[in-house]
Amino acid sequence: MKQRNNYLLLVLTIILFASCTNKETRTIAGNWEVLTVNDLSSFEYPADFFINLETMKIVGFSGCNRFFGSIKTLDNSLVFDKMGGTRKACPDMTSENLFLMAMQEVKSFSFNNENLQLLNENNEVLITLKSIAEEEEEE
Repeated sequence: MKQRNNYLLLVLTIILFASCTNKETRTIAGNWEVLTVNDLSSFEYPADFFINLETMKIVGFSGCNRFFGSIKTLDNSLVFDKMGGTRKACPDMTSENLFLMAMQEVKSFSFNNENLQLLNENNEVLITLKSIAEEEEEE
């Protein structure tokens, strides 16, 4: 009986440790693809970017041009700072301009299921993003 109890205790301990290590920590770090900007959800070339929390930098593609900058974050606050980019003239700059203007208004972020949402000062969703890594894992 004692051996059976020890075995049961061992199994329960393993399950407990396994459940603790499988918890997913959500982070804004990584590669993101833009799904929506305000009400726009159709893009000829969707914007994407990479957030590096170690260097506090962002680099990406805004639909026509490449961009880069710094980020400032504390808890769920998020501000893009010292932004710059290339200046190619593309036939239709509408979605890129909308995206870049929305980026200037970002004050915080939240997660909605698997998507990252960038919010303005009134907590309204400006930009919705999907992790590019998640997309690659599904393929």
